[in-house]
This record gives sequence, C-alpha cells and structure tokens, in this order.
Amino acid sequence: MTEIGRIAVVGDLHGSWDDWDARYFGASDYDLLLFTGDLGSGTLDNGVRVARSIGRLTKPAYVMPGNNDVRDAPQIAAEIGHQRGLSALLQIGGAPARPAPGAGQARVCGFSLHPLELAGRTITLLAARPHALGGGEFSFAERLRSAYGVDNIQTSARKLCALMESVPTRELLVLAHNGPSGLGSAANDLWGCDFHAEAGDWGDPDLAEALAHAHKLDKRVLAVIAGHMHTPVRGGGARTWQLRRHGTLYVNPARVPRIFEDESGRHRHHVMLEVGPEHVAAREVLVRELD
Repeated sequence: MTEIGRIAVVGDLHGSWDDWDARYFGASDYDLLLFTGDLGSGTLDNGVRVARSIGRLTKPAYVMPGNNDVRDAPQIAAEIGHQRGLSALLQIGGAPARPAPGAGQARVCGFSLHPLELAGRTITLLAARPHALGGGEFSFAERLRSAYGVDNIQTSARKLCALMESVPTRELLVLAHNGPSGLGSAANDLWGCDFHAEAGDWGDPDLAEALAHAHKLDKRVLAVIAGHMHTPVRGGGARTWQLRRHGTLYVNPARVPRIFEDESGRHRHHVMLEVGPEHVAAREVLVRELD
C-alpha cells in the first residue's frame, strides 16, 4: 500500500483560531500543520492569544509570520517557544506546569530549513521571507535586518537561493506568507492584486528567483504554500487557490474569514495537502462545528 503524507495547511488567521481548532487538529490524522501567517486581527492580545493556542498543538507545526505579525513578532515567537519549553521540561521532569501530552511542537520559521519525515521519506521544508507585503516591495526592512540580516529584495533573493543550495534532499516544500511573482496578473489569480483597478501581479520576485534556482539545481519543489492575498476577491468572485505548473503545486489557502457561518452551521476552513511518492494534491476542507 502506498504511503501518503497528510499536511493541514491553514491560511491567514486574522484571529480566527482558538482551542477548538487545536483540539480538532490534535485528534486528526495529519502529520503536521503549516500556517501562512497573519495570526492576529490587529491587536496585541489577539495575536498573542492565537500564538498561545497554536503553541499547545500536539502535532508538529510551522508558522510563517505575516505582515500583520510584525509588531507582535517577538511576543508571538516567545509564546510559541514557551509552550515548546514546557514540553521539554516535562521530558526531563520538574515542570512547573503541565501542558497536554505532546504539546509544544510548533515553531516560528523564516529564511530557514526544516527536515520533515513524511510518508516514509525525508523531505525539506524551506521557509521563505517573513512579513511579505507583496507587489515586489521589500517590506519591514528594519525588522528583517535585525532578525535575519536581510535589508533589501536582492539580498533576500540571494539568501533564498543559498538556502536552496543547502537543501539536503532532492524534494522540498516551500512555505511563505506571500507567493511568488509570475503566476498571473488578473485580480483573481493566486497572487493577483484585487485592490487596484488595473489589477497586476502581486507576487514576490525574490521567491520566484529562488524557485527558478531550484529548477536549475534539479530540486523537486513539490508544493509552494503561501497566503496573504485573500479569497473571496474584492469586487466579487473567488480567487484561484491552486495551480500546477512545471511539476509544482501552488496553493493559496487564505480563505478569510476561515471561521464563518451559513444556513447549515458554523464552519472552519483549511486545506488538506496529500504528498505521495508520485503525486501531490490539495483539497479544501470545511469542518462543521457540532453542537
């Protein structure tokens, strides 16, 4: 029987996450979770609350900080790291508090590589530039300079290309906040602009350059996962949320709000990414809360 790895991909949260989600994913058969960022909805308490809940996850999880997370980035990282620290203390004994068994497996990532054991093989997760606003702009230069030593779009491209060269496996996944340029300029394209009348490609050129470099290195990029550009599209209609090109699956899971109600009840959105030896597939999942 062919082994299939299953990843829960959770789009921009904007406060739409709580301990109900943490319990649901903890009881699921997902191997890990990936978050595209924007944890809070504009207030410090909101972002830290979400980070604290994510930190309690009993599954491995990687959180890419979004543009809305810049101000709260140190607190978010500290909150998630605190839960991981409590878990480590439990393993050696003497913990002052007792989180759920297996809790504290979430990590904030960015400009980094992470080995993943998935479906019986090791692949690499490459975490791209955090806090990306898109549109070719190098956003939040001061934060990125102090945290990552990167101060312009060219330096970011070089750092991402160097990371590609350091990937120890042939197969990899890429996690970003905003997606790469070159995938369409219509308002409803994966990372197309829907807030200017002329629309346009809002993807990031540094990420596009790194992906092109991966192709030259004969790396197999299984999927690129990024949010930031929400669906539904402003002015009406839905954004294309997945696209396959040159053997890579591009996924934008940023359905905002991800928790919503309709005539059938209250629902929570995420995307299931299935990774097999010869295929990668994505499908939307709506989980209905039961009374």
